[in-house]
Amino acid sequence: MRWPASPRILSEHLVPVPEPLAVALRPGAEAPPRDVARLAARTLLDRVALAPRPRPAWLAPHQVAAAEALSAIIARHGGAVLADAAGLGKSYVALAVAETHGEPYALVVPAVLVPQWRALLDRFDAKAPILTHESLSATPYRPLPSPTAPYRLFVVDEAHRFRNPDTNRYRALARLCVGARLLLVTATPVHNRVADVLNLFRLFMRDHALAALGVPSLRRAARGELDASVTTAAAARLIVARSRARVRGGYHGGPLSLAFPHRNEAETHRVGPAPDAVLDALTAGVRRLTFGGRAAPLLRLMLLRRLASSLAAFRASLTRHEAYLDLAARAAAEGRGLSPRAFQHCFPRTEAPDLQLVLFPLLLDPLPRDATAAGAADRREVARLRALAADARDPKADALERLLDARPAKTIVFTDAQPTARHLLQRLRGRRAAAVFADAGRFGGGEATRQEVLRAFAPMAQHAQAPPPALVTDLLIATDLVSEGLNLQDAERVVHYDLPWSPARLAQRVGRIDRLGSPHSEITIAAFLPPAPLADALAIEQRLAAKIRAQIAAGAAQVETPAGDGAAASGAGAGPTLDWCDRLEGMSAPDQPAVAHGAWAAIRGERAMTVLVVRIGALAEAIVVEGETARADPAAATCALANAWGAEPALGGGAAALRGAITLAAPLVRARLTAVQEARWRAGDRDRFARRLIPWVLSAARRAARRSDAAQLGALDALVSRLALGMTAGEELLLDDLLTRREPLRVRDLLAWHHRLPPVQADDAGVDMELVAALVVEPQRTSL
Repeated sequence: MRWPASPRILSEHLVPVPEPLAVALRPGAEAPPRDVARLAARTLLDRVALAPRPRPAWLAPHQVAAAEALSAIIARHGGAVLADAAGLGKSYVALAVAETHGEPYALVVPAVLVPQWRALLDRFDAKAPILTHESLSATPYRPLPSPTAPYRLFVVDEAHRFRNPDTNRYRALARLCVGARLLLVTATPVHNRVADVLNLFRLFMRDHALAALGVPSLRRAARGELDASVTTAAAARLIVARSRARVRGGYHGGPLSLAFPHRNEAETHRVGPAPDAVLDALTAGVRRLTFGGRAAPLLRLMLLRRLASSLAAFRASLTRHEAYLDLAARAAAEGRGLSPRAFQHCFPRTEAPDLQLVLFPLLLDPLPRDATAAGAADRREVARLRALAADARDPKADALERLLDARPAKTIVFTDAQPTARHLLQRLRGRRAAAVFADAGRFGGGEATRQEVLRAFAPMAQHAQAPPPALVTDLLIATDLVSEGLNLQDAERVVHYDLPWSPARLAQRVGRIDRLGSPHSEITIAAFLPPAPLADALAIEQRLAAKIRAQIAAGAAQVETPAGDGAAASGAGAGPTLDWCDRLEGMSAPDQPAVAHGAWAAIRGERAMTVLVVRIGALAEAIVVEGETARADPAAATCALANAWGAEPALGGGAAALRGAITLAAPLVRARLTAVQEARWRAGDRDRFARRLIPWVLSAARRAARRSDAAQLGALDALVSRLALGMTAGEELLLDDLLTRREPLRVRDLLAWHHRLPPVQADDAGVDMELVAALVVEPQRTSL
């Protein structure tokens, strides 16, 4: 059929489009700013719409909001991280999410918290099996009892313990949760760097699942190969992390009161465990130790840390170091490395656990045979140090006693050395003191269980009866084993007798008393710092400062320094960057009608910028354009959307600025689309065994096609999709188990592995894009 009125198109009419993506990202109609902000908030939250579920009546308003957000994130991504600041009731939120999930669930908790979790389950008539972190560390780990239906949700408390993928417990949990959903609970998801939380994501996400958000590989991001700011912005979608300030100001009403104790100004005391002259001599002697090869600096650091704690801890470490010198020198003479058994003998797991993972591989390397001379010199130096350390004077313990006398209060004294805890218990035995270390407890008069000591010290928080007068405890001396998860808010003071490696430990310690439900209107924090020469040798304060900066940059909800709140001290002021999703919740208003996709608005503001909310593949990104620069910045976009919520539209402008912003943002969108495509076929991961298997499977598929074996061909096609789309950490470990068997790999073995895994979802591998909403902020007009 001829087209009678067809237009004439000549070659000279054809012109190249300057930016093709700018055409694809064409905006729609202008709309009121509030409607545009609501549409943008809904899109950026990107939550699965769940049927209304009744939430337990025992949740506070901020806990209800967290439970609803976590349930939606888990439904969308297969897992979520609850990282509210310590003391906000994360256990209650986690239990509420698990109970309303509607499927069998199990708990994974540290052994020290098992009684607390059992009491919580009993209190709300809930039932769930409990697996301990310690059992997962064993080889092989103790399996869970088999239910009538498989566990579909695992709640992991103190999940930061699984931040290292090289540990037994990480691998065991990764295998255990394949095909299940995960709720990871920790007040300190970032201990040292943002890689900590990325490794947690890999327990439930495929490696490239966040490619559309600028993170083409979670593994590579964890190795520090990608922009940390982009990684943090992407991570916020999977985390609920509110600070106390946010909870105080953002949630009101409801059946429970949000009352927190006020923190007094932190006290710091710079004092050492020995007279200055003795301490200087001991520090200089430790720095002269040279035996140990590449591990020598770390060995010296361990000794210096114990010296900063107490002379009792230092003497115990000298004994272990002497044993190491003997065993390592014998191994060097025989041309072999230190055995794992000898390593554990010299450096038990309770001795500086943060250094164990670093030391272990270094000390297993064989030392040169001529190292025995250095070992002999070190043994002579250790003997001299032992004589110097016999000094009985203890200025540090004297300062602690003065602190306790100045203002009597129920106090927890934290140390990371068991010998120090024993020394202080002996020194302070007349002060109704008790101690908890490792798996045991002790009153001044004799041994006790850990739980007996905790109930005597904090009967209210532990839901226990008041102890008999002989066991009333006002002073608890504890190692960091007690710093995680326990409710001890009967106390009103925490003393950092030693500084830990990480500010996350500081936060965990303070979180034992700075909690909802504290009976105290005020609490106090005190910290003991090492004297200047020892502090310089340790450089621990500099290390803490660097990690504090990393935590603030990563948006942690709670950051502690020895002097108090780290976020406040840093001038961060605006609060953590991980909570921008929480700030969008109030604008999403699911019961309100939404405008059509592509809607945009213009408002007046302090400085010119344009916010573009773009859907790339299956995920949504917020791009902020200022000047000639376009960047992905959902936190800044959230601030602009919040300003638009109550703003009047700016009349007579905005369209030209919007077109220019789309042109500037197009290269960033194109880069994201390319990353999604490359991640789909593992183009940037040529070393991964999954990618190397694809040609082998395709060869088997060609053979199946020649045989006209449709069933085999379909199965192999699905297998290629799984290998191309990437896997969770657990799926990769199960594949690694298959590939490391002694038997030759067969196609049917690979297909059997594939069929045991959950179905592949390819919804995040698309390359569609759409401009969903846009906000133009024009500078305020100044009057002459």
